[in-house]
Amino acid sequence: MPAYTTADIRNILLAGHGGCGKTSLADAMLFESKTIGHKGSPATGNSTSDFEKEEKEHKHSIYSSVLHADHAGKRINIIDTPGSPDLVGAAIACLPAVETVAIVINAASGIEVVSRRIWDAAKAQNLPRAIIINKIDSPEINLESLVEKIRQTFGGECLPVNLPAKGGKAVVECLLNTEGEADFDTVRRCHAAMLDSIVEMDENLMEKYLGGEEPDYNALHAPFEKAMDEGHVVPILFTDAKSGAGVVELLDAIAKHFPSPEEGNPEPFMIGEGENEKRYNYNNDVRAPLLAHVFKVTSDPFVGKLAIFRVHQGRVTGQSQIFIGHNKKSIKLGHVFHLQGKDHKEAPEIIAGDIGAVAKIEDIHPNDVLHDDHALDSVHLQALNYPTPMYGLAITPKARGDEQKLSGLLTKIAEEDPTFKWHTDRQTHEVVINGLGELHLRLILEKLANRGLHVDTKPPKIAYRETIQQKADGHHRHKKQTGGAGQFGEVFLRVEPLESDSPHRKSKGGSGLEIVNEVFGGTIPGQFIPAVEKGIHDLIDQGVVAGYPLQDVRVAITDGKHHPVDSKEVAFRTAGKLAFKDAVLKAKPVLLEPIVNMEVTVPEDKMGTITGDLSGKRGRIQGTDILPGGMAQVKAQAPLSEVMQYQSQLKSVTGGQGSFAMELSHYDPVPPQVQQQIAAQYKPKAEEE
Repeated sequence: MPAYTTADIRNILLAGHGGCGKTSLADAMLFESKTIGHKGSPATGNSTSDFEKEEKEHKHSIYSSVLHADHAGKRINIIDTPGSPDLVGAAIACLPAVETVAIVINAASGIEVVSRRIWDAAKAQNLPRAIIINKIDSPEINLESLVEKIRQTFGGECLPVNLPAKGGKAVVECLLNTEGEADFDTVRRCHAAMLDSIVEMDENLMEKYLGGEEPDYNALHAPFEKAMDEGHVVPILFTDAKSGAGVVELLDAIAKHFPSPEEGNPEPFMIGEGENEKRYNYNNDVRAPLLAHVFKVTSDPFVGKLAIFRVHQGRVTGQSQIFIGHNKKSIKLGHVFHLQGKDHKEAPEIIAGDIGAVAKIEDIHPNDVLHDDHALDSVHLQALNYPTPMYGLAITPKARGDEQKLSGLLTKIAEEDPTFKWHTDRQTHEVVINGLGELHLRLILEKLANRGLHVDTKPPKIAYRETIQQKADGHHRHKKQTGGAGQFGEVFLRVEPLESDSPHRKSKGGSGLEIVNEVFGGTIPGQFIPAVEKGIHDLIDQGVVAGYPLQDVRVAITDGKHHPVDSKEVAFRTAGKLAFKDAVLKAKPVLLEPIVNMEVTVPEDKMGTITGDLSGKRGRIQGTDILPGGMAQVKAQAPLSEVMQYQSQLKSVTGGQGSFAMELSHYDPVPPQVQQQIAAQYKPKAEEE
């Protein structure tokens, strides 16, 4: 039995921009709580959190890691996450595992890109938030101005629960104290501001407070926690991980005031599918049926596949027989672990509200739900909103014969990283990897190399498509006589663009092709119609203009001729393909290019530069918004071919202060001059064929 109950657990996610000191803070929290005997640091390579080979080499977090500290009778689970914008997916994946998201802000650098992204992601998940201003001992910083900027950017609900003192060498508590010296503001004013917000959550408390009664901790915890749950209060805390200032006070605040699993906002689990899907309400009772969610899967060199999960209901032990989602076959877990960075300590049980891990079960994947009751077979977590990985590279193994090894490693990495995707492009026959940016893919290539596979890279080809713009007829007679039985098949057909509301259109989720048989009188016998359709499909994949797949075409097979002896499937397949090609060439074929929606967030003074730059890339500006904190957002649509390398361009223009999100919108015809250039490159291949 664990020495703590569900009510004693606090689950905290540390997130923020790179360089804010999250990992050093996590190490300091373990040290100050006396959980570990040394104070680790990413810079010296002995951090408890940054233990992977790539992290030690780069001296910063690349993966999320799970830690725990025991303080003031509470078990504090800490999830430390990477701070690069390219690696933000690792933090988003861990959101369902915690009650509180603590956004760490560098006192010297202020609010940066990842801070805003994580704030928005946590708010969308209805998670309580806290803000930790770290590095308060830095020279030449203006903490009062930073607090004001935080309140402008994230809202007036952001209120200090302590203040820096003695020139950033200490902090003074404001929630339960009314007196004390601070570096700025006053303890009394911050105390009053916090109480004014908290007492609104409890009518009885408000009545006593207005009557002049000063509430104590026991009276404050419940309304404070409720205020955090509802986003009515976002506590601001001050720390300096290097000197240790404010770290014990941070642990105290988490233990005393932050929500436990019993108190936090429930995660959005659903039950059922399709029209029958509805919200599933669970509770944190350890006696209830097991409900656990796998939020991370990784490959450990010593224990193999490691699945990290959060128990939301019930309990799990090494002897537990559990089901994974819809799987009807039960699995015995064998051993369950508590994690402390790379160390796995076997646990007698993982109770509701706690975080644990299980090893060597190959059938477990991220977002799986673990349960022990078939009534929960269809329970699943509402999908998280990840940024779309649009930055791409085409890769080929340096060593011949490594293709299968490459696909196996990429599949494993994609399972570990929700913002990494890979596929073999049917059009270009390239293995293409996609991530959130240049750094993201560089780290993927590094991981491949560390696992013994080296690759060559080049920019991927753009996945263009082809379509037609008008109706046209096509015809081909295939006749081949080589002595003995010959081949004969003749096909007439008509092509036209699919109507905009057709369910067959690609944009509607259809195949992009509709084939209709309008043959009467048996001019093409019924057994040969499938062969004609196969010929049409051959050209759909191959294309006509530049070798890219055709889409959104309606084909009507109208007439033909056959021979009682020489007609064969191969003849009608060839005739169908070439009749289709004849019609497409007459139907004003056009090349389509992918158009992406972009949201670019930049400092306000760079907005004009960005809009001008996007316009120069054939982009269409959809609108602009001024955001709090001196930032602006530009919404635009642009051809993917023009913005493939946009991250590095944006970084140079904004000095790293800009960020963007990009997702596929639709396909548009390319300008005629661009089509001519692309088609000209395809001609030599066409001649070879």
